[in-house]
Amino acid sequence: MPLLYPFVVFLLLLILATLIRGPERPKASSQKDEELSRLRDRVEVLERAVLDQDRDLRRKFDGL
Repeated sequence: MPLLYPFVVFLLLLILATLIRGPERPKASSQKDEELSRLRDRVEVLERAVLDQDRDLRRKFDGL
């Protein structure tokens, strides 16, 4: 049994460390979520610009 004590202490310290570091993770994930939402917005704007049919029609009839 005394051989298990160091492993138990190590596991308790590991659990304590994860509890202490736990609040830092959501901040990083929220920053990533914000960055992803900004990138998605940019992609939407670019898709609208590229796939805009009215823009293509204006370009065709500008030469007339």
